Order: sequence, then C-alpha cells, then structure tokens
Amino acid sequence: MIEPLTPGQGARRVWADSQGAVWVSEWNSGHVSRYQPDTGTWTSWELPGDDPSTYAVYVDDTDTVWLSDFTANALVRFDPTTETFAEFRLPHQPGDVRQILGRSREVWGAESSADHLVLIRPTG
Repeated sequence: MIEPLTPGQGARRVWADSQGAVWVSEWNSGHVSRYQPDTGTWTSWELPGDDPSTYAVYVDDTDTVWLSDFTANALVRFDPTTETFAEFRLPHQPGDVRQILGRSREVWGAESSADHLVLIRPTG
C-alpha cells in the first residue's frame, strides 16, 4: 500500500504520465499530487481558488495535467514544468466532470450533472 502525502486527502482518480509518475486528484484537500515510484517521493500542489474540490485527473500526450474542480465548475490545466494553473469554466452550472480523457490536441470531459460533453482544444 502507498500512503499519499496529504492526510485524509480523499483520492478520487489517478493517471500516469509518460515518465512513469502517477498523478492523483485529491477531493478533500483540493490538491493534485504526483508520486514518483522510482524514488517513492510525493509532491503536491493546491488548485487555485477558494476551497477547490479536485475530482478527475488526466495527463495528455505533452504531460500537461488536466483536472476537474467542482467548486470552480471548471476544468483546470496544470503545467508541471512551470507549476502554473489555467482555468476553463464549464458551460453549465453545475457541470460536475467526473472523468477526463483526450486525444492529440483535444481534452474531453463529461458534464455528468448537465448531460453534456465538453471539448477543449489547447493552443500552444
């Protein structure tokens, strides 16, 4: 068993990046954490905003981390290299995206409370 960094974090989803790190969305703490299996080390970042509720996590083909934040009603992009966040508001309130998946240059989410799909085509 691997004990996450944040006590009582409420892990919801996990996803691995191309380097083998495992990313964890933490519902109770509002963090995203990275576990490095080769060293056994954890790093954690709090999502922006007041009282974030991190649910889904997905790592795209450029190792950019995507999360859903129920409190902000948004998908959130996290760049692990610069440690910066960008927020993409969902079109419906509430959206409640519980799963994120993608293809090259596309990030998909399902707004489970609104019965709609969300598509983001990142630029850059």
